[in-house]
Amino acid sequence: ALRRLTFAVCLSMVSFGCATGAIAGALLHLESANTALGALTAGVKSRVIAATPLGALLGALVAGPFGDKTGRRSSILVGNALFLLGAGLMFTAVTPTQLTCGRLCAGLAVGFSTSLCTVYIGECAPAATRGQISSYAPLGVTVGILASYFASLPLTNVAGGWRLTLAMCALPAAAQLCIKDWLVESPRWLAERGDVAGAQASLNALGQRHVEAGSLKSSFHSSPGGDPEQDEQGNSSRTSKRRGIKKRVTFASLVTERRYRKPAAIACGLNVAQQLCGINLVVYFAPRVLNELGFQPSVAIGFVCAIGVLQFVVGSKIGAVIDTYGRRPVALGGIAGLAAGLAMLATSSHLRAPWIAVLGILVFRLSFSASMAPIPYVVSAEVFPSEARSTGAAAGAAAREVANVVVTGTFIPLVNALGATGTWALYVAVVCVAFFVVRATLPETRGRTLESMEDGV
Repeated sequence: ALRRLTFAVCLSMVSFGCATGAIAGALLHLESANTALGALTAGVKSRVIAATPLGALLGALVAGPFGDKTGRRSSILVGNALFLLGAGLMFTAVTPTQLTCGRLCAGLAVGFSTSLCTVYIGECAPAATRGQISSYAPLGVTVGILASYFASLPLTNVAGGWRLTLAMCALPAAAQLCIKDWLVESPRWLAERGDVAGAQASLNALGQRHVEAGSLKSSFHSSPGGDPEQDEQGNSSRTSKRRGIKKRVTFASLVTERRYRKPAAIACGLNVAQQLCGINLVVYFAPRVLNELGFQPSVAIGFVCAIGVLQFVVGSKIGAVIDTYGRRPVALGGIAGLAAGLAMLATSSHLRAPWIAVLGILVFRLSFSASMAPIPYVVSAEVFPSEARSTGAAAGAAAREVANVVVTGTFIPLVNALGATGTWALYVAVVCVAFFVVRATLPETRGRTLESMEDGV
């Protein structure tokens, strides 16, 4: 049952990957003047590309409070409806403005998915395998990106093929609606609201009958003056006494209240670092980079597809590694690989060496799948106290999308100003800084229950 729920939730992340990766293949069409949209200026292309991360920022700001109020299940389904609406707008686009609106709508759905999917899965999973199971959510992004690349291959020379590519995000969303009965509400969300019977029913449906819903409730609620209650590891929960009533946590609370400040800094910092490493630049522009270095468009997309398959293989195995060796070593090792991949891209641009670019993209994307793809999602869903988990994860997602908008919106101007070599070299420097920041701030949460982190990480 937990596997079924995880699969159903991850379909939202597959839609996210489709919405993100589709623009890479579509750009090869849209950069010509032979589409119904006509010739697009650099400014229009930048707006089309940046619309999805901007929508994701807005979606994340709404998703946290919405998920706390209505539940994880309903929030995921709302995101699905937005994916379907965005796909319809993109598929029928007759003007750049309509295409941008469709991308923006899909971005709103992305904000819901990235804010709540790992929180939802993490709240349903046992501590021993939480890292592995939660890592399937970002793996869904890889699947979606890969599917969009493969769809681009036969559509490269098809008139209007970009419409089908951009609308692909509707397919996983529609599939999730067909199996929505697999989505049971988070037992921790129910317990936090005092619905012990509902929480126990969810635990039973998830195959966790040995877990007492009352133990989840005890970490959220306590009668005044009672004894501190015990979490799953036998540690007294000092926060139980303080939370007889459900507390509403706002985004401002994450900054003003000391209890939430450190988790918020960790979640936002990791998510910003994920984007500042340049992942979406490689996703969006990899076919274009290879095309400019001499590969034909279909060959460029083919190389990216092959790399995506390897990335999927690495991503499917990394969850067990995270639970075995911990979050910190996985993150730091992967960041070192990101720097190496970006350095190869800078070298290939300087030497006009296309095969070094292929190797650089390979190293970069495999390193990303093994580190900064899953870690920010997993950790953001772990480090916050229960009453702030949804809002905190949404804040991390919002910070990620702010960084995404900045990175994608400035890439083309940076290339024009610094050249491709200088731009990739700049991102090498950024990744090196990120390595030392993550090393100094990232806590280890391997093996700890969510309740054991109520008093801080």
